[in-house]
Amino acid sequence: MAMKSESEHEAGPDDRTRRLLLRHMLVARGVDEEACQLQKQGALDLWPSGQGQEAAQVGSALAVGPDPTVFPSYREHAVALMRGVAPEELFAQWAGRTYCGWDPRRARFFPYTLVLAAQTLHAVGYSIGRRLQGLEDFVVVYIGDGATSEGDMAEAMNLAAVEAASVLFVCQNNGWAISKPAAEQMRTTLAERARGFGIEAVAVPGQDPEIVFAACSRAAAHIRGERAPYLVELQVGRIHGHSTADAQEVYRSAEDIAAARAADPVARYAGRLRERGVVDAAWFDEVDAEVRELCERLAKEYA
Repeated sequence: MAMKSESEHEAGPDDRTRRLLLRHMLVARGVDEEACQLQKQGALDLWPSGQGQEAAQVGSALAVGPDPTVFPSYREHAVALMRGVAPEELFAQWAGRTYCGWDPRRARFFPYTLVLAAQTLHAVGYSIGRRLQGLEDFVVVYIGDGATSEGDMAEAMNLAAVEAASVLFVCQNNGWAISKPAAEQMRTTLAERARGFGIEAVAVPGQDPEIVFAACSRAAAHIRGERAPYLVELQVGRIHGHSTADAQEVYRSAEDIAAARAADPVARYAGRLRERGVVDAAWFDEVDAEVRELCERLAKEYA
């Protein structure tokens, strides 16, 4: 199934929302870069970088709002930060200090799941349980393309469809399940597979936060209006390896890595908003100061 182009989407968000999208992307990038440095210094045991996937995470999280409960995989750092998880709390898990550094119920953001696709069944079951109790049952679950090859994902989609669970499946398809390319994992898009289970689905480019925001806003409206699941497949690029323990140069061509870096969603969106006059030098200075202060605090905490 061909992905929709930007021109096929309705008018984008207003300028205030655009600035919010970019601010969250810049903060997430700054925290991610600091984490990579701290891991090199031995302060963190491991770090799965989310660089290249900020637009997908920020656009989807801003679209659904703060009410739905989120079941993440293990690199949804931008979503965690937007949910009020402090960077120190986020780093605590990857430094081996705790199983989960934050309060999942307060943040409505459950612990990271390292077992591929296990969170999909947790999410669907949680949504069904909440509905039976007469509580808010909108749940968002994040998965990567590799997780969709697991049996848990098929079970979760089938259960969500049969029980009409209010679950938004967000797949960030970066084309690699560690070192396994997506072309060797599947012969159809995930969106096509979801429809086979009876779930409304769409596949869109995931490197433009405005396209992601529009697609996930429509998905959220569908879930709330129809009380039925929805899947959004976002095509994104992976700038770094699967984690800091992964040497992606072994299995990815230099051209493929260069293309991912050239398509950096943070740099592209920042440039676009600057050119359009949505943000100016003073705005960037303010955000840069915020990110710098945050990173300096993290460096002291984990020195």
